[in-house]
Amino acid sequence: MKCPCCGHDNLPGADACEQCQTSLIHVDQVLEDVQQSQTDIETSLMQEQISSLQPVEPLCVARGTTLQQAIRIMRERRIGCVVVTDDAAGNAGRLVGILTERDLLQKVAGQGLDYSQCMVEDFMSPSPETSKQEHPLAYALHRMIISDIRYLPLVDEDDRPEGIISSRDVITYIKKRFVNL
Repeated sequence: MKCPCCGHDNLPGADACEQCQTSLIHVDQVLEDVQQSQTDIETSLMQEQISSLQPVEPLCVARGTTLQQAIRIMRERRIGCVVVTDDAAGNAGRLVGILTERDLLQKVAGQGLDYSQCMVEDFMSPSPETSKQEHPLAYALHRMIISDIRYLPLVDEDDRPEGIISSRDVITYIKKRFVNL
């Protein structure tokens, strides 16, 4: 067993580190608790559905929306993204993209653009990763990590947006569920 203080490799079951004399009596219990917590989190992520995060209704805009309008909506509502649909009204259409704070920073900021003349569809991330509310949390977390995204739109069978989750939602869920970690 490795000593948590000096890293010395001690014999299993030793009460104190042979090198620095640090007590090793509780180390086994701490390691066991950490391993159990990891198992509990893994099980929960595999069994709980995304719907348990209580996804919020996404703010939808039509692809023909100006950047000025989209940015205004994001600032007024204090949200980090809008989902873009193919519907002229922006709410009942199929998902075609997502415009996030990251898109604005990487594609728009500092370009000297007239936001009232630029369309969302020219700066959005097209065909974003999506999920369904009945998928396991582990699926959502995996998609977010692999694709390096903070927002995951949830769609129905017709690819119409019906919710959105963020990486913050997943972290909050883990924190609330496993507060003793």
